[in-house]
Amino acid sequence: MDLFLFILLSYLIGSIPFSHIFPKLKGKDVREAGTKNVGATNALVVAGPIFGALALIGDVGKGYLCAYLAGQYLGTPWAMTLAGLAAIAGHVFSIFLRFRGGKGIATMGGVLLAIDPFFAIIALSLWILLIVVTRYFILSTLIISGSIPIMMFVVGKRHEFIIFGVLAFALVLYTHRDDIMRLVSGRELKTSQAMKKYL
Repeated sequence: MDLFLFILLSYLIGSIPFSHIFPKLKGKDVREAGTKNVGATNALVVAGPIFGALALIGDVGKGYLCAYLAGQYLGTPWAMTLAGLAAIAGHVFSIFLRFRGGKGIATMGGVLLAIDPFFAIIALSLWILLIVVTRYFILSTLIISGSIPIMMFVVGKRHEFIIFGVLAFALVLYTHRDDIMRLVSGRELKTSQAMKKYL
């Protein structure tokens, strides 16, 4: 019962749409402007760096909080895994936005921070490097998200966390399905082009 309640609570916390709330304080609606995604990057585009940073902290923080508390109070890797996945699912399918939401990357990063801060920093560094090398934000996001469970396996992480990586990547593929179609068709903007268009 405790685990079920933690999963439910994690979903509700994950559903808090910080990337929607903070821009609203400035009178902006991320669902109607920029990329129309309820995420920290679009909050930056629509409402500026301060509100974008607050949205990022909120989206990362809720993933971290849910996984960390599950680990502290229930004490099992499965609890952290399920609470973390519930938080990401809440972000993607927010009950407060009629089961719509963002793409879950920042919240996934927060969960990884709770699981292993050093691993999360390495993954973030590789993601930034990929953006520089490939010059595509979305492609780099897909590559690093898909690589996380592989890297976890290589460094000997527990199978529960590897499963988290696999299922989180499945959610990333779902939320980025339109982006993948643009990549395949050659219509996806490079990072520099996207910055010029949206910033």
